[in-house]
Amino acid sequence: MSIQLYSHSKGDLEKAVEIILRKATEFTLPAKAEQQPEDLIPQIEAAKFLHVSIPTIIDWRKNKSLPYYNFSGRYYYSKKELLEYGKNRRK
Repeated sequence: MSIQLYSHSKGDLEKAVEIILRKATEFTLPAKAEQQPEDLIPQIEAAKFLHVSIPTIIDWRKNKSLPYYNFSGRYYYSKKELLEYGKNRRK
């Protein structure tokens, strides 16, 4: 006893599966660097990382061109950029 649950023929379903498989094999994930700019840390961790106070971080961000990222009103910093900023600041 055979019950047909779909109104599509077997050939139609096979063609649909082939199209889906072709698209799946052609699909590539974006590079990890594009998904997340870098290893970002919040402002409190950035202050601890540089051994300075939060008001100092805020002052550097506002007045001394400390590199930062703003997401929905929250500030994040790249550890790599913080290290470079700290090295350049000592010179």
